[in-house]
Amino acid sequence: MDERFLVVGTSHVSKNSVNQIKKSISDFKPDIVAVELDINRYRTLFGKSKKRKFNFKLIKQIGIFGFLFLLFGSISQKIIGKRTGSRAGNDMKSAIIYGKKAGAKIALIDQDIRITLNKLSRKVPLREKLKLFTFLFKSNKRTAKFDIKSVPNNKIIKQLISEFKSDFPNIYSCLVKDRDDYMKRQIKILNTKFPESKILIVIGAGHKEKVEKYLENVKIK
Repeated sequence: MDERFLVVGTSHVSKNSVNQIKKSISDFKPDIVAVELDINRYRTLFGKSKKRKFNFKLIKQIGIFGFLFLLFGSISQKIIGKRTGSRAGNDMKSAIIYGKKAGAKIALIDQDIRITLNKLSRKVPLREKLKLFTFLFKSNKRTAKFDIKSVPNNKIIKQLISEFKSDFPNIYSCLVKDRDDYMKRQIKILNTKFPESKILIVIGAGHKEKVEKYLENVKIK
């Protein structure tokens, strides 16, 4: 991989991830910090969007399943965040704050969350949707087996991604593959627009392997 790029894989509810990001920015000295956020999540994270109750307009945009997934995910992240002592999204928020302090530009490279949630509603079969919610309810007990305060090692991440892809192929496609592809396209645009810049890419650990493989094979200008 070209030395102008560095990929940091994070856990969205881990204090260790924040420390890792801070150190990477200090050591790598990037010109650009690219984060796994879209403009809507960025505004929510920094309190720049008006707080609103979930309404029918939102449900119409993302579909009922997308709405339920968003609601369940928000509740789960708050519960896990209390256990780790870190709010969900602190990794991306820290990357932006420390990146700006270091004088780096910030790039939001993730797909609009409304598009992702809408795809979940439209493209995932009912049986797979029901299976996912059953899995999510049971997964709260499974988290006790992992140190959720740290980012899992590559072997565990690879195993979890493989199992998720096998059990939930359509959901995997919407949540992981499509977003991997989108983020790779955004990185390509950044590389074309800023061919001499050092770019630090901060993304969830589950996306790291595919993005790094892309950077190894892509032609760097």
